[in-house]
Amino acid sequence: MPTQPVSDTFVTTSRLTHHYVQWGEQGPAIICAHGLTANAFFFQAIAEDLARDHRVFAYDLRGRGKSDRPEHGYSVPIHAADLSALISALKLEQPIVLGHSLGALVSLFFAAHYPTQLSRLILADGGAPLPWNSVEDQPAWLTAAINRLGTAVPSYQEYIQRLKAAPFLGPYWNEYIDVYFEHDVERQNDGSVISRSYREGILEEGLNYDEARAEEQWGRIQVPTLILRAGQQLLSPGDQILSEAVATTMHQSIKNSQIVDFPTLNHYTLLFNIEPGPIEAICSFIA
Repeated sequence: MPTQPVSDTFVTTSRLTHHYVQWGEQGPAIICAHGLTANAFFFQAIAEDLARDHRVFAYDLRGRGKSDRPEHGYSVPIHAADLSALISALKLEQPIVLGHSLGALVSLFFAAHYPTQLSRLILADGGAPLPWNSVEDQPAWLTAAINRLGTAVPSYQEYIQRLKAAPFLGPYWNEYIDVYFEHDVERQNDGSVISRSYREGILEEGLNYDEARAEEQWGRIQVPTLILRAGQQLLSPGDQILSEAVATTMHQSIKNSQIVDFPTLNHYTLLFNIEPGPIEAICSFIA
């Protein structure tokens, strides 16, 4: 049974109100930023291990989960400013910052532009320019993730069955994935469910993606950095977020960095406790 957070609540910053969860009550702080269509409970699996010696915070980005949903204002620099304000509001002193996917891009930009607010950086399968140039070129698994937003599904059971049909999720399904998707949806009066992620905000982020300028940020990072790469394809060869070549260039460009590759884990399963390698690498890095 997954460990219950010690806190599941809200905090209002100088910018907006975020929903966040916390595991662990003692030790240095770790704050986690999730991916494009995700929520704070994406980090449930790794938080259980880390919370033995750390206070682990994970929050819903603007427009996701239960956090505020402004009509406009979605980009990597805006998310990074939100993270800065959140760290201040929670009174965290130089936490370790861990980001996955879009959250890795946000964490990278944050580390480059707010260098005194963190002690270490962990980039989980993200933090590089996207390997496609247009919506038409993006991988099918990402298109499917975005297409589910804003559309009601008759029941939660059907919602889960559709997700389990994905070859990159279904065979690896565990209790942590259950927890994550339970918090992914809002239940309607008629029994239907709909994702909490704000489709229009996510589409706006796509239009503003160039503002991330990931390659420009690599050389600005001043803290020790861990890069985790998921090497397994999702639906077709080459549809990984980070190619081996790009991940190697990241490692070479970010001083005081290390990289660990997981060839049998994909973009989603990397942090769902499918294999012990990722949490072992994280624990070793922050020890």
